[in-house]
Amino acid sequence: MDLADKLNAQIRVLFVLNAAGFFLWQSGDGLAGSAQIGGEISELARLVSIIGFAIWVIALFVVLGQTWRAKRLGVYDVLSDEWAQRARARAGEAGFWIVTVGVVLAMTATNFGIDGQLLLKALTGLAVAGYLGAYVWFDSRHEGEE
Repeated sequence: MDLADKLNAQIRVLFVLNAAGFFLWQSGDGLAGSAQIGGEISELARLVSIIGFAIWVIALFVVLGQTWRAKRLGVYDVLSDEWAQRARARAGEAGFWIVTVGVVLAMTATNFGIDGQLLLKALTGLAVAGYLGAYVWFDSRHEGEE
């Protein structure tokens, strides 16, 4: 495995951490702020939100550092080649469908009295995590697609 492949693999792992952290942050914040959630669960949700935020920020800064490192080493164009551009386009389409289905489910959930703020935070987390997760899925360069 050459340097560009190593950096790409590391960045994909960081994107998964970034997606998970962002989803935990937003969903935990939504649960903590919901009037429908009890005190103990709300406190736990606040803790989950803080941990998720920390994971998101750390992963974001490490991704930026790895990207800067790739540019400095002259392998960034491999990380941003036609394959990566196609993966981003496919991830955008997948993210669109994830959000569309999520909105439909959230609108249905409001009919059953579930707090809109909670649903909005969950959708926000789902939108970002869905895109990043789909990008990691489609960017895997070892799945036989050229």
